[in-house]
Amino acid sequence: MSVPGLVRLGDVALGAAVRAGESTAEAVERLRAAAPKQPLRSRADLVQERFDALRRRGEAERRRGQGALSRAVDAAMTAIATSPLVERIVEIQVDRVLAMLEKEPERIQVLVRGQRDTVVGEMVGRVRSGAVAGDAAVDRLTLRMTRRGGASEPT
Repeated sequence: MSVPGLVRLGDVALGAAVRAGESTAEAVERLRAAAPKQPLRSRADLVQERFDALRRRGEAERRRGQGALSRAVDAAMTAIATSPLVERIVEIQVDRVLAMLEKEPERIQVLVRGQRDTVVGEMVGRVRSGAVAGDAAVDRLTLRMTRRGGASEPT
């Protein structure tokens, strides 16, 4: 179903909901006219119970519909991904890329070198930051040790 079709279907559902609301209002008015001696509260409770039942039913149907839609989309995607046509397209593209790399190996070498340089740079940065943190810890430790000795404390 197309998107405009889904929008029209949503409009139908909205129209049905509005009409149901109008029908409910008409039914309440008929109830008031038919049984004026019956307390309005009990009729309102009955209407509320029916409304809640309809809401719960609508919620359950919406969830069921969403699950069915999700399963249908998953099945369609699986069918597309495993179709012979897609497999053939992927196979052709992989062969094309491999042929290109075979003819022009310097293209992949540049990529590998760039990755290597990036990884090496990150590792050097981590080692340096670790060394700085280690130096700071050693400095704090030696400062504490020299202050406890008594001779190095100022008099």
